[in-house]
Amino acid sequence: MIVALDNTFLSLLMNPNTLPTPNPTTGKPVDYCALRVEALIDTHSRKGDTVLIPTPCLAEMLCIVPDFEKAITEIGKSAALEIAPFDARCAIDLAHITRSSIASGDKKSGQMIPWQQVKFDRQIAVIAKTSRAEVFYTDDAAQTVFAQKIGLNVKHTWDLDLPPKYAQTSLEIETS
Repeated sequence: MIVALDNTFLSLLMNPNTLPTPNPTTGKPVDYCALRVEALIDTHSRKGDTVLIPTPCLAEMLCIVPDFEKAITEIGKSAALEIAPFDARCAIDLAHITRSSIASGDKKSGQMIPWQQVKFDRQIAVIAKTSRAEVFYTDDAAQTVFAQKIGLNVKHTWDLDLPPKYAQTSLEIETS
């Protein structure tokens, strides 16, 4: 299986100072968010899956990690993590999508964000799509809308299971 991470997941994985995005339903960050992402990557790694890191996400993450070299080394050591470039095929697919959006009169695909961010988000999602990712992990609301629009199955941190060692076990009380 091939999956892809956006910057929100990659930052949680690589930067201990990253604050999780609040769950839109509760307005609160997910408990043990970074551990959920680590467990997700471990699960995909054990299965032999490929976890793509689109190059624009890599650039974003490398700007904020405390130790640039350590982050690059960790990605390089991982059997599951693979850097996915924005190549000619991505450029062609992105051009078709953007031209279609402009022709429909909705250049930003309904997003109320700056045009530069729309273009960046589209690059990331198109990299995942052209690389045949089956799941795209993001907590970014605008990114979610666009990724779903091009047919990606999107998952968020609040969709991830809590690793069993952190989940509360049931308490059995003996009655006399």
